[in-house]
Amino acid sequence: MKVVFSARAKTDLAEFIKFIASDKPQAARKWAANIRQSVLKLSDFPKMGRTVPEYGDETIREIIKGQYRVVYKIDDKHDTIVVVTIHHAKRPIL
Repeated sequence: MKVVFSARAKTDLAEFIKFIASDKPQAARKWAANIRQSVLKLSDFPKMGRTVPEYGDETIREIIKGQYRVVYKIDDKHDTIVVVTIHHAKRPIL
């Protein structure tokens, strides 16, 4: 499956990198690489994440990385995984 980032997910990623880098630039690079590595695994293992509890939809799943939730949608029809958002775990997903 092809993995793509939504515009929102790209913005989320950039904002979190900027926030982390303001204090610890090396940690921000390591965090971003970790997120990207996990997301790339989705192409081979699209159901490796758990179903997002707030939605209860098997196609909306998430990977938990530390305090961050990488939320993605599986689109079997287009053979695509869309990373919808990267969200801090302490905030509710709306």
